[in-house]
Amino acid sequence: MNFKLYLISDRKIFPNKETFFRAVEIALKAGIKALQLREKDLTAKELYNLAKKLREITKRNDAMLFINDRIDIALAVEADGVHLPQSGFPPRIVREVWKDRFLIGVSTHSIDEAKEASEWADFITFSPIFHTPSKAHYGEPQGVEKLKEVKESVKCKVFALGGIKLENVHELIPYCDGIALISGILAQRNIEGTVKKFKEILGENI
Repeated sequence: MNFKLYLISDRKIFPNKETFFRAVEIALKAGIKALQLREKDLTAKELYNLAKKLREITKRNDAMLFINDRIDIALAVEADGVHLPQSGFPPRIVREVWKDRFLIGVSTHSIDEAKEASEWADFITFSPIFHTPSKAHYGEPQGVEKLKEVKESVKCKVFALGGIKLENVHELIPYCDGIALISGILAQRNIEGTVKKFKEILGENI
């Protein structure tokens, strides 16, 4: 794993699929090296078709593709990894069955979840760090101190997620291995410039 920026998809930000694909491509060309396909409302066929297109885009830009939850679709499109929600397959089972076929990411929202997932995962996302509407149902923001506690408690890499912007990312750098973003990149008017600024702040080569 050689990335510090982890982009999570949200096609609903865009008016149509074409502008969504264009935005993803711009972000990858600007230096994003890992993309998670996370579109929970789609049927299996719709998700497969979307994943197939994103596999083309990620390969073209030398980036990794992770599929949220759906291991079958990850296998079908030859994705690099899977990202497991707390309601999904346990990471232990994925590791035991598929060995090193996939990089494994796991979503976590508490220290206990983080510790358990880190036994088997290559990395976890821990959220929400700051307030964000997409994570409001998980309760109050965790804050930087809780992120620090998680980082000190787990065996794998930790990616901070939730409400992260250029203005607050500096607070997180000592306590995580990278950051995960949705609107922090995809909803920005200048996606290319935003990606490059994040990479500069994180000390990732452009």
